[in-house]
Amino acid sequence: MAERSRKAARAAAERQKKKERAFRDDAGRVHLALHRDPASGREWVTLKKTVFPETWQNEVTEGAANTTLGLLAHEPSPARVVELTRGIMDSTSRLIAGLLARAAENAVACKAGCDHCCYQVVGVTAAEAITIYDHLRATLSPPELERVTAHIAERYALTRGLSSAERFSPEHPCAFLDVATGSCTIYEVRPLACRGMNSLDASECAQRLRDPATRAAFRSGDSSAAGHMYLEPHHAFRAVSAGLQLGLSELYRLDTRALDLVAALHLLLQGGPPLAEAWLRGEKTPFDTALSPGAKRNV
Repeated sequence: MAERSRKAARAAAERQKKKERAFRDDAGRVHLALHRDPASGREWVTLKKTVFPETWQNEVTEGAANTTLGLLAHEPSPARVVELTRGIMDSTSRLIAGLLARAAENAVACKAGCDHCCYQVVGVTAAEAITIYDHLRATLSPPELERVTAHIAERYALTRGLSSAERFSPEHPCAFLDVATGSCTIYEVRPLACRGMNSLDASECAQRLRDPATRAAFRSGDSSAAGHMYLEPHHAFRAVSAGLQLGLSELYRLDTRALDLVAALHLLLQGGPPLAEAWLRGEKTPFDTALSPGAKRNV
């Protein structure tokens, strides 16, 4: 009897600890409800209310949040964050590939070497930035890593302080774009946002980037210059990203504000693993200087 009482007390304490993890976003909302099967101890989350208009998007968001809980469990670590994020990246690509397969033949214009969308601010979460940093350290030799670090520092110096509109320019390619070939040098771990990008007209993309008048109209918010895309892959990326962000922020009190890819990698390449560990401890300042303009937590 005493042993059962102690177990019940420990379970109650753990439930309370979990409740205290819940982290409200900038609007004071909590999106996830945490559940626990008293018999098996299995935990899962559901959405308190819908986040997106489409049912399938909410199911994807809930699934990503549960994946986050399942992989990080009670012992989040940098290695587990990388494992989680790489898995989320891979599953996002599979989901989007399935959606693109439904499009009419030759409707989507994107192909290898087409890089018109690689000249703008790329938003990432800290988890994505840490995963990309881990990939660079694991795949590059010391001299190669040193060259990439210097290149990132150069791109950061050139773009620091520029607005999102100013960054949309042929003068500011992504730091991970091989301009000569139009290919992504971190394609395996490219950000979730990049996986959701697609176009129905490549010439339209080229004009929007290269033609000064069209680029100015796009920068000003003229919707006629926004271009055309297959929306389902974009909606899929947003749903997956929302689930990852909600899981990290509400279950583990981690900062999931949008970061500028270049600035975040510049910080990581300069600060190393301690920066990732500080973020994982729940500190709110490690990536403050890498925040994207207007960044907010969660969705």
